[in-house]
Amino acid sequence: MKRCMKKLFALFLASLLAALSLIVCASGETASSAERLSYLSARDEQIVNEAGEPVLLRGTNFGGWGIMEDWFCPYTSPSGEEEMFLTLVERFGLEKTHALMKRYRKNWITETDYRNVSELGMNVVRLPVWYRNFQSDDSGTWYRDKKGNIDFRELDAQVALCKKYGLYLILDLHGLPGYQNDYDHCGRSKSMSLFDETPQGERYREVVTDFWVTVAKHYRDEPTIAMYDLMNEPLGTNITSDKNYRQVFFDFSDALYQAIRAVDSRHIICMEAIWSPDAIPAPSVYGWENIVYQEHLYDVTNATMLRKANEIKNAGFNAPFLIGEFYPRGISSFSYMLSLFNARSLSWTTWTYKGAGKLADKSPWFLYGSSTIEKIDFENDSYETLCQKFGKVLRTDAGAFHRTAFADYVKRFTSGEVDQASLYSFGAVETRGTLKERASLFADKLRSVYTTILDWLRKLKTGDLL
Repeated sequence: MKRCMKKLFALFLASLLAALSLIVCASGETASSAERLSYLSARDEQIVNEAGEPVLLRGTNFGGWGIMEDWFCPYTSPSGEEEMFLTLVERFGLEKTHALMKRYRKNWITETDYRNVSELGMNVVRLPVWYRNFQSDDSGTWYRDKKGNIDFRELDAQVALCKKYGLYLILDLHGLPGYQNDYDHCGRSKSMSLFDETPQGERYREVVTDFWVTVAKHYRDEPTIAMYDLMNEPLGTNITSDKNYRQVFFDFSDALYQAIRAVDSRHIICMEAIWSPDAIPAPSVYGWENIVYQEHLYDVTNATMLRKANEIKNAGFNAPFLIGEFYPRGISSFSYMLSLFNARSLSWTTWTYKGAGKLADKSPWFLYGSSTIEKIDFENDSYETLCQKFGKVLRTDAGAFHRTAFADYVKRFTSGEVDQASLYSFGAVETRGTLKERASLFADKLRSVYTTILDWLRKLKTGDLL
């Protein structure tokens, strides 16, 4: 009897160990697949993985993480973040200011947000950064760790979270030394001098080139990075009007391309045409390869959206296009816009994931919003108060932020769905979502129009809009 019991016990242990072994192996395979995304590349008009399979990127921007915009971030300065940054440096010194801004970034976007994006069926995050996240001045002085290495730890952490949740990351340089457009969202409004044909303009371009070469060296073996987005909205409204600036921009884009390719031949390089394909050269002009072009669509009618999509189709670039930012202003609609993107196999990222401000919890500008977050007073708040306002209260899961109706709506389109009724009626008829959901989204859009008008009036008053 004892011998029989021993055999049964031994058999039980063997079975248990075998089961545990299977569990460990299975979990190991899952972790490995989550951590190892395939390198992406551009082939003709498609983005493909290493197996040559088409990949459509659908996701959102983590706007406000690396560079703030005061209409949806917890500070007020219509001219841009640099005014706040330099004021804080004057008050508290560079080291404490850098630590404060790192605290803000640590709480504005956390692991919860990457999980939320993944659960919405998205597969990519476009991460806007400012050169001052990594450099203390516009002469290219890098922040370094205790060992003297360039400090990429914050950005490395974002890459790690993308890996964990199976998301690609588009690295978007949103604000450049010398500033690449006249908008506040590049850091300081009305300060564009990156493309000046002066010794200072040339020096800025050298610093930007060093920035991208250094970044490319650091991430050249990282497939989680989908592409390098070289310059957000370069030249702004001037991109199609100022021929002198345009040529400097074209030549500088090629110089950046060549410098990056010298150290990283594998990653996609993203060139921004912003408003139309004729704002930037076709790949054949400079011999560019493995290129994705990017446009931003903020148009007021669905007919204009269609015209823009046809311009992309007829450009003859033989390259993929990404709609890196979009919002249906005026009488244009989300149903038509998202259906059009999916029907044309265009990759897209919404602007933007998260916002704080008046009616932000109801605004379809955001997937998560808060109307109760207190803005800082960077001229008068004590350092302790600033740390508190940039603390855990900013986290999406801390209680102040709420999921908007738009988050549930956009989830319907992340799998590639097309609302044919909306597409063929120019948005007049919509079938995605219940009537209540569509009515709620329409009401939220009207509220966002109201807040946008208020923001424009404020910036007109300060002179920072025009």
